[in-house]
Amino acid sequence: MSVMTDASPTRPHMISVGVSPYCELARWTMDRLGVAYTEESHAPFFHRLATKRHGGGAVVPVVDRGSSSLSDARQVVNHYETVAPPQLALFPTDPDERIETRKLFDELFDVFGVAVRAWAYAYLLPQRRSTSRAWIDGAPRLERVVVPVVFPLLAMIVKRSLKLDANTVVRQRAIMDVTLGQVGERLGDGRRYLVGDRLGAADLALATLIAPAVLPPEYTGPLPSMDELPAAMRREVEEIRAHPAGQFTLRLFSEERGLRHPQASPVVT
Repeated sequence: MSVMTDASPTRPHMISVGVSPYCELARWTMDRLGVAYTEESHAPFFHRLATKRHGGGAVVPVVDRGSSSLSDARQVVNHYETVAPPQLALFPTDPDERIETRKLFDELFDVFGVAVRAWAYAYLLPQRRSTSRAWIDGAPRLERVVVPVVFPLLAMIVKRSLKLDANTVVRQRAIMDVTLGQVGERLGDGRRYLVGDRLGAADLALATLIAPAVLPPEYTGPLPSMDELPAAMRREVEEIRAHPAGQFTLRLFSEERGLRHPQASPVVT
């Protein structure tokens, strides 16, 4: 049985916004590789005090390893790739497949995930109760009390930060559809993973970052239920769930999210 090693003597401590798909990407990466870690979840905006204390900035997740901090999910994936034994690697050893996986991962991380986030918030920010509930799930008691009260202010900050407007849903869905089409073509030959013959970084990026548009039951952060969605969003979610990329995501969550890799063991790294 392989055990990953690292110079850090402490258990990694992750600062998160629980609902964030980028935090789910970091969680799944560490869970699959058998990394023992703790998680401290906060509501949006409130998380910044905690991330700064642990060597990060405004972006989540931040993973404080004691010796250094990983300041976003891409750094988490990249770091644990370097300490994972070959049979647990998230990037293929074949040079061409490795380049292909990196390209896919970066496109999903920098373009697709950003579009899904804006698309989802354009629909959900007006849903005060369900969005507030998702934000405070697992957060400290003070935030659970304050966030519902100051929700309009927080929603305004998020709206400005993501540059949401009346055309956001249509504009971001168009960006999403480009990736959905490319993924559908890639999966058309019956392959089980985007690149190679086992779960890799590109699969994790797609599955986690599309999650707000698919709502997989195994997602470990808080997501709204189908019943809580605005009718128009619910129709789009049902459509994306039926798409090959949605079916692929639901399968990955169902078959792989709750399991460590069989060759992983609980370690502190």
